[in-house]
Amino acid sequence: MSDLDAQLITISTNYSHVPMHKFKAIRKINKYTIFDFIDKLSCESWDSTFDSEDVNVMFNSFLKIYLRICYSSFPLKRVINRNSNDNNWITLAIKTSCRHKGELYFRCRNSNNQELKRHCQVYCKILSDVIKEAKIIYYDKKIQKSSK
Repeated sequence: MSDLDAQLITISTNYSHVPMHKFKAIRKINKYTIFDFIDKLSCESWDSTFDSEDVNVMFNSFLKIYLRICYSSFPLKRVINRNSNDNNWITLAIKTSCRHKGELYFRCRNSNNQELKRHCQVYCKILSDVIKEAKIIYYDKKIQKSSK
């Protein structure tokens, strides 16, 4: 036997059934963590920030202290992203138009017809504008319905 034997480790998680793109990291922010943040900022000795004559060194020192306190007061929390498919603005007409755009694209790709290519470009531009407008309308309605 040589000293190059392979080693294998198996780690099981509770979230093995959920794809990785379904997770997001958020900071835990509530009244307790905010008070903790304010308390840590007030108790911090800022002497090291003002020890230098160089503004850049002073700023970097301040930022390092501030971020250390911020990250310790507001820890990251890994949560399942439940809003990953927030595409409620996609209508049946947009889905149909996107399928038609795909068909046009494949026809244009295998053709030298310039008129067909121009039609495909115009169609894509119009579809893009329709999608933008649908998103604007959807999110405007969502904002208007939200509580203040």
